[in-house]
Amino acid sequence: MKPSGSLLLLVSVAYLFLFADAVSHGGSQAFCSNYEKIATDGKPCPKMGKPVCGTDGKTYHNPCEFCKAAMEKSRKLGFKHDGKC
Repeated sequence: MKPSGSLLLLVSVAYLFLFADAVSHGGSQAFCSNYEKIATDGKPCPKMGKPVCGTDGKTYHNPCEFCKAAMEKSRKLGFKHDGKC
């Protein structure tokens, strides 16, 4: 592989990782738009058992609980993945 091809590949892979990280952190805002009314009204979240892992390393019982925590933290909490951390 030519040096310019290697550099292009390296830059592409670095961009992919940076983009994926930005989506995982910023994605919680779009993800939480479904739960904003519940969080702002102070209503309890539905009792569904669908664990969500946050970027703080904590497992939340469901997406609604995660979003309530994210809104309390001024959206500085990001979505890491579905399931337990």
